[in-house]
Amino acid sequence: MSTKPPTESPEAKQRFTRQIDDAFEAASKLAGSTLAPAEFYQQFLNRTLSAIDAPAGAVWLRTPQGFLQIACQENLEQVGLDSKRGGRQCHNEILRQVFQSTPIRPIMLEPQGRLTGLSAEPGSVPAANLTDYWTLFAPIASAEKDKPPLGLLEVFQTGDLDPRMYATFLNYAYQMAGYAAQYHQFSNARQSSGLERIYAQVESFAKLIHTSLNPTEVAYHIANEGRRLVECDRLCVGVRHGSKTTVEAVSGADVVEKASSHVRRMRRLFDEVTKLGEKLVYKGEKDEGLPPRLSEALDDYLAESQPKLLVVLPIRDEREAESKKPPRSILLMEVFNPPEQVEPMIQRLEVVGKHAAPALYNAAELKRIPFGFLWRPLAKLQEGLGGKHRFIALGIGILVTALILALVLVPYPLKMEADGEFMPRYVTQVFSPYEGDVRGVLRHPGDLVRPGAPVISLYSPDLGQKYMEADSEASKNEEKVRAIEAMLTRGVSTQDELRLRMDMETARATAKAKRVFQTHLREMYHLVGGNQSGIYTANAGQFEDAATRGKPDAAWKVLSADNTNELMHRTVRPNEPLIRLGYTDGPWRVELKLPQRSIGHVLKALGTPGEHKVDAQGEKYLDVDVLLTSAPDRSYPGRLYEEDIAAEAVPNRDDRDQSEPIVQAYVRVNIDGTDAASQIPQALFVAGQEVHTRVRCGNHALGYSLFHGVWEWFYENVIFLF
Repeated sequence: MSTKPPTESPEAKQRFTRQIDDAFEAASKLAGSTLAPAEFYQQFLNRTLSAIDAPAGAVWLRTPQGFLQIACQENLEQVGLDSKRGGRQCHNEILRQVFQSTPIRPIMLEPQGRLTGLSAEPGSVPAANLTDYWTLFAPIASAEKDKPPLGLLEVFQTGDLDPRMYATFLNYAYQMAGYAAQYHQFSNARQSSGLERIYAQVESFAKLIHTSLNPTEVAYHIANEGRRLVECDRLCVGVRHGSKTTVEAVSGADVVEKASSHVRRMRRLFDEVTKLGEKLVYKGEKDEGLPPRLSEALDDYLAESQPKLLVVLPIRDEREAESKKPPRSILLMEVFNPPEQVEPMIQRLEVVGKHAAPALYNAAELKRIPFGFLWRPLAKLQEGLGGKHRFIALGIGILVTALILALVLVPYPLKMEADGEFMPRYVTQVFSPYEGDVRGVLRHPGDLVRPGAPVISLYSPDLGQKYMEADSEASKNEEKVRAIEAMLTRGVSTQDELRLRMDMETARATAKAKRVFQTHLREMYHLVGGNQSGIYTANAGQFEDAATRGKPDAAWKVLSADNTNELMHRTVRPNEPLIRLGYTDGPWRVELKLPQRSIGHVLKALGTPGEHKVDAQGEKYLDVDVLLTSAPDRSYPGRLYEEDIAAEAVPNRDDRDQSEPIVQAYVRVNIDGTDAASQIPQALFVAGQEVHTRVRCGNHALGYSLFHGVWEWFYENVIFLF
């Protein structure tokens, strides 16, 4: 550039004016540009110097620590700062004092001149211009008045110009410094705008990834939107379900082909990195300190994808902070043509990971909840209704309506509960034939007893006395007959013979009658031992032919418990039952005790068509569910026939806690023709065991079948009173 322009000619002044105007216009455009600071100041300094034909100059900017640092310079080494001793130190002192001056203003120093008039404290080094050039200093002011300048514009001008021009050049430099200040303002505004845009993008990204709780949908939002924020080529998302990591989404791919080699190698790499728990960064050279399995997984994946920048980032939600398990989620970033500075990209990935961690954690936790196919439609319905309270109100209304309709319309069998005993169909009792004391029990529980066999031994002194008196009378009359026969053989008169023969016949008849009486006593009371001992037995009778079905010698079994201690030496009457016998090889039944409240439903069901059943013989019956206490895990079918119900109610003498009268009835079980699997096994035939039954009294409304007791109580105690 020219360093010797005309100094006094009007043409030279006009030329400087045109150049300065052009410089102002160019500086205005530069101030509004998006150039980087280094490039801006280089062009800015060139335009500033060329407009006034200045040989050298520099731009000094304030560092964050508050010091001045050169941003760019032009021919600064030619002005001679280092040619004189202390020239550089004096120059730096000028910069410091001009920069710290208050208020800020432009400063001009002539060659070999000193800085005067500033409020700075004098130091060991003077603030002097030791060069042969005029030095112009213009502060680059900050937008905020209370803050120090952003920097300084320094211009060196030759000394062969008209002295009046230097004031113009100083003003020009100060105005150019103003354009530099405008560049900083516009740059800060653009930077703020860019940050706001980034914040808006991040906020929009965070809202988007929390709009769903489906792990796949959340992962795809993170992969596609996160790739734009990070500005990478591909972003993949993995989620750990259990012990294995699943590749949920790959940016730019609609479907993840889980069987592909690419996805399988990525999944293996995810598993190894989550086990390590640390970020993996690959910039073209692999770290030799990686674990062997992770190194192998990385090699396999690099052989498949071949990115120049690979970052695998495990992300852990705050709720996983204390967990010893691997992180729930993981991100993989790939860049095939990375920039020189990759740290900003990795930082953006970490920002994406911080927002993605809670969204993926929530989705993965929700997926763990079972029966999602049930509650997800309910959640959609709740959302459509407009809220939780409306959904609950509607649900309660529907349930109540459905319950009422079911109670009214759904048929259900009405069941009457009753207890009873399981007994053989044919049972008999053994009674004492005569009042006496029990001396021995000859049959015990489970023993078989033949017809007419002795069961209990008894003693009656009155019976022995009767037998002895009859025997004495019979012997006396027999002796009288023998005496009369002897007298007749010796010969007597006719009148005496007639009298003696009449006495003999009378004695013989009396003796015979007494002997017959003795025989009657022995047969009727089963006298045993000495006829005069009074010992007799209570024997089993002749059993019913209907029970034994033509088997007169069929044995019956003792059903009673062992009551020997209760009977021994006890006086019993003929009307007291001693032992109960039953034909266990015949049919069995349940001796039922129907409560008085239930008999009405039972009889109504037997009398109403459709509520009872009819067998092949035309007899009406009701089905009964029979539950034996010895087998409480299964019920057996039975039948309650109309003819097996007693016609009167009797007090329940067996249950002292139950004062309500009962109706005796019998339930038939193991009916001929029924399925063998539904019949009671012979092993459960134990006489006297407790049985719980439910008599099915036809189908009625579900509500009445379940709550008929409540309705009957209400009717009896409330409605009936009016």
